Amino acid sequence: MAKMIKKLIKHIIQYNILDYFVPPLRKFYRKIGILDFMDTRFYWLAWRLVRIAKQKLWSGKVTGVSNIPREGAAIFLPNHSHALDPFLSASQVHRKVHWVSKLENYKYPFFRPILQSSGSIPLRRGQSDKNAIRLIKKELNKGEIIGMFPEGTRTKDGQLRRFHTGAARLCLEYGIPYIPVGIRNTFKLEVGRNVEVHIGKPRYPNPSWKLNYDNAKKFTELMRKDIYALTQKGEPKSVRVYETEEIFPVGIKKSPTLEN
Repeated sequence: MAKMIKKLIKHIIQYNILDYFVPPLRKFYRKIGILDFMDTRFYWLAWRLVRIAKQKLWSGKVTGVSNIPREGAAIFLPNHSHALDPFLSASQVHRKVHWVSKLENYKYPFFRPILQSSGSIPLRRGQSDKNAIRLIKKELNKGEIIGMFPEGTRTKDGQLRRFHTGAARLCLEYGIPYIPVGIRNTFKLEVGRNVEVHIGKPRYPNPSWKLNYDNAKKFTELMRKDIYALTQKGEPKSVRVYETEEIFPVGIKKSPTLEN
């Protein structure tokens, strides 16, 4: 019975009939000027539903919610063990998180309208995607939060993978913090398991650090150290690199093309 239900769910995800009329509806909403309003309402409705689902199906400790800056651009950085990680982590944040999602996810008719409506950014993996970079910077220039998985993909063994430097480059270019997030117990996730979400304090790049490979690598190593600490047992801790009470203002400036 469980096998049949799993096949049914997979079929619905791959062949969602709603997808055939969602794109025309989005085009119509954009034409009459209410698309952004509809997307915002959808995001926060989904946000509430995911919070309820976590409480009912995967109850577990959530810490550090107050560490999320009230305003200003930032990079939201969790570890990645399960497809539900972006939902379970962002549902604890009282600001909208614009996720960077691999382009392959947009090929599923069920997921595509959800990703589009939630403000996610498609990324072509394995290459320098100039359009994705443009969209990411557009949101940062508006003071938004970008959600990224620095490992690039899900872990295959439950262990933290090697980090890419794209997120660090953005932090250095814009002078903004990253917010380390440790998600526990989602590897081989099952209903009833306690899923914990631990949000660390923002780490700010030192203003004297220039955007170059060495500094990006050094900042990336700090990211991995922070997130690793948040994924371990016990009470998590995270310390700022640069102490400040305010997020550095987002500056619009040209820089070399970012590459992972």
